[in-house]
Amino acid sequence: MESALIGIVGVVIGIIVNEFIRRKNRIENYAQKTFDKRLEIFEELYQRVAACGTVGQRVIDDRELSPAARSGLVSSEIFKIADWCDLHGMYLKEEVTIHCMTLLMGVEDIQDIEDETQKIERVKDFQAHLRYAKEMIKKESGIEDVNKSFTSMIKAKYSSPIIEYYREQKKSVLKSQKKKAER
Repeated sequence: MESALIGIVGVVIGIIVNEFIRRKNRIENYAQKTFDKRLEIFEELYQRVAACGTVGQRVIDDRELSPAARSGLVSSEIFKIADWCDLHGMYLKEEVTIHCMTLLMGVEDIQDIEDETQKIERVKDFQAHLRYAKEMIKKESGIEDVNKSFTSMIKAKYSSPIIEYYREQKKSVLKSQKKKAER
């Protein structure tokens, strides 16, 4: 009787363990497919944000564009990225979507600003928001973590006058951002 009970308990435990392993494998397979799909979507979002940056810079720089033409270009890009984000909303975090959709808002008005200091500040804000969008996409997609992992494995260290200058400028920008955040 005792050995039959042990056998039944063993079979039940075996079934439970088997089910646990089967579900874990299914989740791992699903996670890989989801990661691949998300990566594909974030790659396209990064390209779309870069295209918005190009349009934004054109709207800022091209003095031959009328206010209506500037507004049309900006609106067109905003609607394109908004429609695309809505289509892929299942994979995108709302905060990233909102930031990317609002990236160009107000850029069409920069040329009309008469105060040069304010104009420069607005251009810097646009460029900073563009940079933030790209950073968000890298973080949210997981690419930033993958790159850090590769860097720690490879341990390659680069140096050149240009890279050293870049590192100094990056530190300076981060310090100024930190000071702004503290205010």
